[in-house]
Amino acid sequence: MRTLMLVAALTTLATPTLAQESGGGKVYKQAVPSVVWVHSARARGLATGSGSLIDRERRLVLTNYHVVEDTANATVFFPVLRDGQPIPEKSYYKDRLARLAFRGKVIALDKQADLALIQLETLPDEVEALPLAATSPSPGDTVHSIGNTGRSGALWGYVKGTVRQVYRKKWKAQLDPKRVLTFEAKVIETDSPTNPGDSGGPLLNDKGELIGVTQGGATDVQLVSFFVDISEVKQLLARDEVRRIKPDKSAVAKRTTPLPVSDQAKLFSTAAVKNAEQVVAELFKNKLDLLIETYPSAPEELKQKAATAKDEERQKLFREWAESRLATQKAHGVMILVSQDPRYVAVEIDDPVQGKFPEKYAQKVADALRKGLRDKKPDEGLAEALKLIRDGYQRDKK
Repeated sequence: MRTLMLVAALTTLATPTLAQESGGGKVYKQAVPSVVWVHSARARGLATGSGSLIDRERRLVLTNYHVVEDTANATVFFPVLRDGQPIPEKSYYKDRLARLAFRGKVIALDKQADLALIQLETLPDEVEALPLAATSPSPGDTVHSIGNTGRSGALWGYVKGTVRQVYRKKWKAQLDPKRVLTFEAKVIETDSPTNPGDSGGPLLNDKGELIGVTQGGATDVQLVSFFVDISEVKQLLARDEVRRIKPDKSAVAKRTTPLPVSDQAKLFSTAAVKNAEQVVAELFKNKLDLLIETYPSAPEELKQKAATAKDEERQKLFREWAESRLATQKAHGVMILVSQDPRYVAVEIDDPVQGKFPEKYAQKVADALRKGLRDKKPDEGLAEALKLIRDGYQRDKK
């Protein structure tokens, strides 16, 4: 069990700023190694679609329910890279089926939201999982999708688009002349063109984080496509049958660089952030991850629930958010998370390193940071919190 201390920040935080955009080429190059071509054998023939590796430790690939339907097994292909770009010809993979195909079992379905999880038997050595975004996108945001259009001669095609709206939707899909399914989920509506075969592929933000899953395009209007929102994905991952799947430690790709400091709420000076990065790097060399993130706003769904929640329930909501950020970053150590709206400071010490700190140490670190915010001296609060973490960490303690 992880230790998490949550404390309301007693000061007005800085005005939020927009994250800098990165180019579509950069997002594509970063994400495409984790995007797969899905094959699902049916009685009526082979169905193909797209998917994303979202958990390397547990070898989990995310796709649509309508891509695999109720079949027990599926096969996926990861892109083979040449000069940093995937080989796109379908024949290349079909001709090397025995060597390039990765087999898996369909282990969880959300038939209402049109989602499915495939657990692969093995993984390529160097492939990383796509990180999950903390929040849903907003209208006007730039988005990027990757998929394997069935009628195209190429795999891993890229499309850039803009979010039109995010809302809850109920819709029908005809899978064959005799079968019509009804879906209902929170969706992201964009102007990105999608086609059969792209289904199950990732929708990404400018950071390369997964924010949605390709569902399909509207047939009665132009340039309108729908993607299942990231919140629905997280609900599927939170199911008991998924949470019980044990990680395969041999599948973990070791990170070679320390975690970045993300001060999205602009609470700290440039000098304070630079100092924090130096401490993070020092601790990383000593086998401790330190994740520092500030947000101008918590995820919208968390905000809505927290507005009416009692203290215990509110702390649980922030605990789950902090845990999801640690999991997304594959971090094992300490996390400092600050939210402006609602105003909270969270300090979490992860299970594997809990015994390497004095008892109730997360509270002490949180108190130091909270004092700096309350006294309108955030840099001093951060510096004291970092000093406590560095001094309290006993890396040789068994």
